[in-house]
Amino acid sequence: MKEIKDILEKIASRAELEARWLNTLSLLEYIGARKIGKTFSKAHPSLEVLEHHADETRHAYAFKRLSTIVSGGADAGYLCSDEAVDYFQTLDQTLTEWISRLTSKIDSYQNYLLVTAVIERRAMKLYPIYRKITRNGFVRDELKQVVEEESSHRRTIEEECLKILNRNDVPDFEECDKVEEGLFAKFQSAVSSAIFREVA
Repeated sequence: MKEIKDILEKIASRAELEARWLNTLSLLEYIGARKIGKTFSKAHPSLEVLEHHADETRHAYAFKRLSTIVSGGADAGYLCSDEAVDYFQTLDQTLTEWISRLTSKIDSYQNYLLVTAVIERRAMKLYPIYRKITRNGFVRDELKQVVEEESSHRRTIEEECLKILNRNDVPDFEECDKVEEGLFAKFQSAVSSAIFREVA
């Protein structure tokens, strides 16, 4: 975790970088919200899924709004947007294929549960660290609310997902977490290279 702390400290040291970082987080949250919408586009989702979709959309809005505030009203752009999109899309595809092989069926709901569980496990590692490091109180306040909302979803979704995994003789998320860690490391490396070129 030391490397991500170093990266976030560099980001927080310059408003222009933090604005771009916040906009990138908004992009990632938006991709998550969009995937939920596509997954359940042919049926009216449950109350829990609708709440999750609403929260992910709000997070995308909140981070973009914060990006605009930090940048002084300008469109900040992104930090490694292509790599951010690739991280999410590759994770989604890889985990979807993995659980489809595991259960011998294609099921959009089980895909949603697994991808969401793994993504939110990352968010619960990343957001609290960022919250401690950012120098902007209004960013800290928003991150506190986002973490609370993500924590609520995570507990429910992980429980449902583990039922599926356990039925198929998989005890936990270890294998999936390893996949995510490898993909996130690539995104993290790209962000590190980008900001250290600018800050050096």
